Amino acid sequence: MGMMKRIGMPILEALAECPCTRMELWIQLEDQLPSLTWENFKRFMSMLRSDGMIETLPIGVEHPHTRIGLSAEGLAFVQEMTE
Repeated sequence: MGMMKRIGMPILEALAECPCTRMELWIQLEDQLPSLTWENFKRFMSMLRSDGMIETLPIGVEHPHTRIGLSAEGLAFVQEMTE
């Protein structure tokens, strides 16, 4: 749970605000998590995806790049942790 609190919660909280691309999320979190490398960030994103916390959103006219958002389980987790 320590890694989830230190790295996972900032990622999930940022995605709770609005879905974004992986790079947009990385840029958003760089100052908050200065010791997190890009490689470890990608690994952590894969772990969150495999745990069902995040999901890939469909590409559309308004959003031509793959965006990531919280799944229903991820949203419930963030709401539970912030209460």
